[in-house]
Amino acid sequence: MTALDFHKGKDLLRSATVRPRRISFLINSMEGGGAERAMANLLEHLLPRLHGHAVELILLDDLPTVQTLPKDLTIRTLDGRGKLGRSLIELARHWRITANRPDVCISYLARANVLNAWLARWFGHRALISERVNTSSHIAGSRAAPILRWITRLSYPRAAGVIAVSEGVATDLSRNFGVARDRVTVIGNAIDAARLRTLAAQPAPFDLPEDFILGMGRLVPNKNFALLLDAYADVPGAPPLVLLGEGAEETNLRAQADRLGISDRVVFAGFVANPYPVVAKARALVSASRAEGFPNTLVEALALSCPVIATDCPSGPAEILDATAQTSPPWSAHAHGLLVPMENRAAMAAAMSTLCNDAARHDYAARAAKRALIYGHDAVVGAYMDIVFDDETNSS
Repeated sequence: MTALDFHKGKDLLRSATVRPRRISFLINSMEGGGAERAMANLLEHLLPRLHGHAVELILLDDLPTVQTLPKDLTIRTLDGRGKLGRSLIELARHWRITANRPDVCISYLARANVLNAWLARWFGHRALISERVNTSSHIAGSRAAPILRWITRLSYPRAAGVIAVSEGVATDLSRNFGVARDRVTVIGNAIDAARLRTLAAQPAPFDLPEDFILGMGRLVPNKNFALLLDAYADVPGAPPLVLLGEGAEETNLRAQADRLGISDRVVFAGFVANPYPVVAKARALVSASRAEGFPNTLVEALALSCPVIATDCPSGPAEILDATAQTSPPWSAHAHGLLVPMENRAAMAAAMSTLCNDAARHDYAARAAKRALIYGHDAVVGAYMDIVFDDETNSS
């Protein structure tokens, strides 16, 4: 019996014993971020297994939708305008109508999580909140950090259940934010390797260099593209560096590239809806992040046999690559990518130098493909089904 056959049998058993229910998914928007991509991917594979239940996706903000969503999914767009208070009013107004109230609500991202946890007390649903990043690290650099810590500690323990995308995220929530560890379930993101390969086979969205290193993500301080540029400048023989993404730091990063004398070797390509043809052709993907939860970009790169270099930030890369941070060769013989300490320019440059060697690049491409096999979507979707219907299981 395959894993898929097992889950189908489990779903048939549920359909015979579980009452139909309303299930809401809640997120800020469906723009181009990793959390948005993860929820869209989850919905694509989860929705067919929720036949007979009323499923609704609620977007707090009226922003352009970049992600591909199931055609038969009911979507409700609110007008939260990025504000917690306004989002609270908008969501409460929506759920004030009895027919719109969920039995279960699964939320992604901090604002949606806080609202889900608090409004569950008003409307009586089971709030399942998903934390996508290491919370402590994510809010540490914010001027509002004390307030954000207070709000999180006040809100997250109220949820019926918390889904953490890695063990590091789960540990942080338990140690620092008062969430009981037995109420946290670790579920990674679902990765559909076959779909990624199909998307990667499409034409590249712009003219690519023949050989290049890739950085991808929002151009914001937390992603630390400044470190990537510094390290890249220390590898004079490296192929061009292509950066996919947009954000408030772009002007500063362009100026930094000018100061380093590498502006003619760095391509600021902006946001692209389908980055996978670029990922598949890259010599390596480099992530310099200061904080992650479960970095989708890393796993998607692995699935496309793209070698990965990442900083050992809290709290996903070390788990994904099964690696310990090193500053120089010889690199670990069993790791599935190159992991370097945070903020270590020399170590990142050494890792890039390693993958400029074709033999090393082919070795880590094979390691990447092997590691990606453990992130198949069937197991992840099955875990979500279990937690969504956990109340029925426990009451039967």
